[in-house]
Amino acid sequence: MGGAGKALVLGASGFFGGWIRRALERSGWEVIAPGRAEGGDLLDPERLGETIGRTGPSAIVNAAGLTSPAAAVADPTLAFRTNATGVAHLLEAARQHAPEAQVIALSSAAVYAGEPPFAEYSPTGAGTPYAASKLAMEAICGQYARWAGLPVTVLRCFNLIGPGEPASQASSEFTLAAIGAGPGGRAEVRVGNPEISRDFTDVRDAAEAVAGVLAARATGTYNLCSGRSRSLAELARIIGRLSEAELNLVGSPDGRPGSGLPAIRGEGARLREATGWAPARELETSLADLLEWRGAG
Repeated sequence: MGGAGKALVLGASGFFGGWIRRALERSGWEVIAPGRAEGGDLLDPERLGETIGRTGPSAIVNAAGLTSPAAAVADPTLAFRTNATGVAHLLEAARQHAPEAQVIALSSAAVYAGEPPFAEYSPTGAGTPYAASKLAMEAICGQYARWAGLPVTVLRCFNLIGPGEPASQASSEFTLAAIGAGPGGRAEVRVGNPEISRDFTDVRDAAEAVAGVLAARATGTYNLCSGRSRSLAELARIIGRLSEAELNLVGSPDGRPGSGLPAIRGEGARLREATGWAPARELETSLADLLEWRGAG
């Protein structure tokens, strides 16, 4: 996949953004990655517009924003300001200063409702503040694509996993518990419900998908997923086997998942057809690399 020109990546210091930056650089893009104080703040539209006007990108990837459903519950207003209003600022700046630039906005599988597997045409619902903020963002992206003719891509990301992930993610919580217990040790980890299942994709594979979208100049809405669902209990068993520690998951009384859905699994055919992308790493590899990154290797 050969990139061409400049790619502006917002949120490049974050978990997914950092891997996106690496993937684009490997694909030949000149990556520009301003921090919030350097003109990359979604909530500072004037400076954001200046940054886009000055750098003249041919691609813009927004990996910034509020990504924690728990944080969105704690401060729904901030979630909407960042994920919806912030993206409106970005798209308006692109319209004014770089109307030919392809804009990739990262959404979430949390927007879906009903029963999996979820395809792009599946029902959506604003069941949580986080999901509502992402659906609002998607509506804004659709508006700018139709009204202003911007080449906009929405990637509905399912659960990303791998080296560099935040400590608050379940896989990192399990990994840290296993490291703390040590080989032959035992640890308890409290979760909402050990049997909730999620569709996990290695963050490095997901970053390659972003590069593939830009290479194909694919616009519209796509699921970014593995197409396979694994439970938290299975994650704990794999981490336990890899670390030689025993993890015991203790469910909460209500057993409610943070996303509102007990099971999430995506259908990734549309992205595969548009770009040829498919995930390359197995979950076991992602978890082994996460353990090594966190110091257990």
